[in-house]
Amino acid sequence: MEHTPISRRTLVLGAAAGTAAIGALASPAAALPRAATASADTGDFHESLVFQAGDDGLAVFHVFGLTTTVAGSVLAFSEARITQHDADPHHIAVRRSRDGGRTWEPLRYVRRSDGVQSFINPTPLVDRETGRIFLFHAECFRDAGNTGGSPDSSRLYVVTSDDDGETWSSPTELTQLFDGDPNGQTLHMPGPGHGLQLADGRLMLQVWHRRAIAFPVAERRYGVTVIHSDDGGATWQAGGGVPLDGAYPLNEARLIERPDGSLVVLGRYASGGTHPRITSVSTDRGATWSPPVLDAAARPVNAIDTGIVRLSGLGEREDSRLVFSRTDSPTRRNMTVSISYDEGMSWPYSRVLTEGPASYSDTVALPDGRIGVLYGRESQPGVTTSFSRDIVFATFDLAWLTGGADTGRRGPATRLGFEVEDLPSTTSPGLTVVRTADAAASGGAVVEVRATDYGQYLEATIEITRGGQYDLYARFRHQANAGVVVIDVDGERLGGPFDTSTVSVRSFKTERVGRVALGRGTHTVRFTVVDKNVDASGVRFAPDLIGLVLA
Repeated sequence: MEHTPISRRTLVLGAAAGTAAIGALASPAAALPRAATASADTGDFHESLVFQAGDDGLAVFHVFGLTTTVAGSVLAFSEARITQHDADPHHIAVRRSRDGGRTWEPLRYVRRSDGVQSFINPTPLVDRETGRIFLFHAECFRDAGNTGGSPDSSRLYVVTSDDDGETWSSPTELTQLFDGDPNGQTLHMPGPGHGLQLADGRLMLQVWHRRAIAFPVAERRYGVTVIHSDDGGATWQAGGGVPLDGAYPLNEARLIERPDGSLVVLGRYASGGTHPRITSVSTDRGATWSPPVLDAAARPVNAIDTGIVRLSGLGEREDSRLVFSRTDSPTRRNMTVSISYDEGMSWPYSRVLTEGPASYSDTVALPDGRIGVLYGRESQPGVTTSFSRDIVFATFDLAWLTGGADTGRRGPATRLGFEVEDLPSTTSPGLTVVRTADAAASGGAVVEVRATDYGQYLEATIEITRGGQYDLYARFRHQANAGVVVIDVDGERLGGPFDTSTVSVRSFKTERVGRVALGRGTHTVRFTVVDKNVDASGVRFAPDLIGLVLA
């Protein structure tokens, strides 16, 4: 194989914010050469080739699953597409690494297509108590008359392995969990990426659904539900789903558990274009979910599957760390990884893996504390630019990702989060402040500042225990008929104007306000409405969170 050098990588500070023997194919992976970064290297980085278009005569590899096993192996799964389209014949392929992703065993097949079968969306889930590996996937079908590339219906299956992915059981069908679906959804797709085991041991998988592709986009009823098992995968039950809403066409998704036990689904805006991620929250272990919102903590990007994983934060006194991988572009380019210390409300450190063409990704926490990202890069000539030629596995440590600010022993020296609704505050005359519950808000609540005129403000007091230069972030709930806000710190303008209005959808956005020197003690952060959106008449606004990261 001929390998193309990796594109230049850039460090960005303050970024805007899933028993049959398996056949083997001998093709050892080689490490890809590492190019110079735009800044001095800190930490450790390695990248290896896992799948490549043309391997074993296959057209392309697309839609990835990634996990680590109890034995310490890394398993990388992919659709092995005989021909390129989503509903065309595909195998399910896997490669295993026993050294943290530096080298890979030969390509194997978990399920082989008979030349007609289309196996899709491999999504692993590991029971950390027993070591059993579950691989969920679907077989999809086109309706009569559908000559396009997308499927109309599917059946959901799971296979298991008890020997670290060497062999796999016969498939068990789970499609019956969705019998009686009142929404008429016929396509049931696991993940992709990976499922989640909760802190209490429950196994949980996200599944996305829609009606046939012949329906107009607004009538396909895209949505995500969960299934779960409380007996180690012996039986599976259907859980709740994110409320369906045509303004939030949610499909490919990931699950995250928060320290308070709540769950978050974060996923793709299904109908194309450039959009923020769609999120929803469950506080009852997946039985019910909050109304979906658009969350622009990271800036809106191309409609594509993304990866997210928790590195730490569920244990007592642990720093919370989430790592997020995605193409940071309106097109499928610029694969980027970012880290959050406030449950995804802001992403203060980011690094670019490749600036060129890129596609799907999934992210995993490695046993040695490093991070692994499986992603597609470079386009395959003769195949749509939606798919990649090379599927590579990047591994790196926290120091590399954060430019040395986080070494893993502890997070950045100082990062602070202040819930605006809990802060001491003063307001200008004629202004009303109302605290409202909102599952999508940081802390589960937000303040709505009901201003009536330009110049009205809410001023909150924060306390700093260590002086220094800080990057300040502000998270807002965007809402219809809202105003344009500027932010002052200790009476000096730091950032803005920030438009907090939205036409009709529910959304949140995190803004990087600016860098400011703060001494130890109390300081004021003032939110002032200065204008209205051109399409709105109101000037209310809803600040949710103030975040500080020591620069």
